[in-house]
Amino acid sequence: MRAQSPSVEQPGHGEASPVFRPGGARAWIVFLAAAFIYVLAVAARTSFAVAVPQAGDRFPGGSGVLAFFVVLQLAVYATAQVPVGLLLDRYGARRVLISGAVIVALGQALLALADTVGLAVAARVLVGAGDATAFIGTLRLIPAWFPLGRVPLMSQMVSVFGQVGQVISAVPFLLVLHARGWAPAFLALSGLGLGVALVALAVLRDAPAGGSFAVGTPDRMQEGHPATTSARQRESVGRTIAVLLSRPGTWLGFFTHWVGMMPAAVLTLMWGLSWMTQGLGVSATTASAALSASTLAGVVGSLVAGVLSGRLPRRRSASAVGAMVLALLAWTAGLLLPWPTTAALAACTMLGFTGPFSGIGFDTARSFNEPSRWGTCTGLVNMGGFLSTILAVQVVGLVLDHLGGERSTSDFRTAFACAALVWLTGLVGLLVSWAVTRRQVRQGRATASF
Repeated sequence: MRAQSPSVEQPGHGEASPVFRPGGARAWIVFLAAAFIYVLAVAARTSFAVAVPQAGDRFPGGSGVLAFFVVLQLAVYATAQVPVGLLLDRYGARRVLISGAVIVALGQALLALADTVGLAVAARVLVGAGDATAFIGTLRLIPAWFPLGRVPLMSQMVSVFGQVGQVISAVPFLLVLHARGWAPAFLALSGLGLGVALVALAVLRDAPAGGSFAVGTPDRMQEGHPATTSARQRESVGRTIAVLLSRPGTWLGFFTHWVGMMPAAVLTLMWGLSWMTQGLGVSATTASAALSASTLAGVVGSLVAGVLSGRLPRRRSASAVGAMVLALLAWTAGLLLPWPTTAALAACTMLGFTGPFSGIGFDTARSFNEPSRWGTCTGLVNMGGFLSTILAVQVVGLVLDHLGGERSTSDFRTAFACAALVWLTGLVGLLVSWAVTRRQVRQGRATASF
């Protein structure tokens, strides 16, 4: 029997008293507090990409060193996903999110003052560690505060807020960087991060106060009683991870995120500006416009992906694969079209639209796992996209360094073609895990909570 989201509580004397209503004003306040932590985390994550020319002057060493900064941060982020997920399942999102926001702010402050590669490395480690808490921490809050049929769309709304973080780094941060220099720009982001952390400290809560809350999926919901939490805390870390890794639905979510996130992330996190200005020869203004178009397309893509995932749960993987085909066409157009401006705009816009479909992986993996493991499950899936991005960013940097020269269009074509091997590896994993999952569902060996 389908459980319903609680709206009233029946006291012992039989009179109804109002309690929390999912999706109301209080829920939105909590969501916005968490989402703005994610906004500042994304701004911190992507700020280095738009500051690559200045970073090259400040920390000499070539493309390999600059790529290493990004790869290091992403490696820390990816490595921290499972530990952060375990912390979310045990201690709640409020503590984890606020701690992460403070760590990101400290990392940005250290990067602002860093004048050696060693200090910059330490700063990027802090940013990566704090950033690791923001996205999956926000996702972990959503089922407790919103009607569960709305969870896929609200999850995609988190990605929409992430686009705001990219706008912050691409426009106001870049303006301050050019006008005031390295230290003021990064210190400004650090200050904003601390401000958001203070707001979250005041308003953020793990669950509605004084009552029960539903956790689960639209068709299978469990009441979030303390006993459930206590039982979950007694489960060993090894047991939690082993159960998740034994299920092909988890791997399907992992590889969906791997393949869906990488193409757009390679551009926005590191190589987009360099490819357009150096490889295609377009102006910095045109490149900025293309990245802005990617951001706007990402907002549209997030909404479309959220609606499709919520309304057509049995077609989630098909929707994701369709988006990946469009992403492949976008890459092909960007690399082969003879008109630089058209190539830049077409590739960035389409990749921005298709990127959010990687988030379908979270909905897929949740459908095949218990709510008590959702934090860790989300962390595992999130690792997929960032591992593929780490590999691809590093491959592009190494190939460009090997080719040397002025980074021509053909150099970037070669580098991106090599990075495509990472994408194809994930595509194979997705198709295999999809087939295994479908077979197990047909055989009754796996159950999807749609």
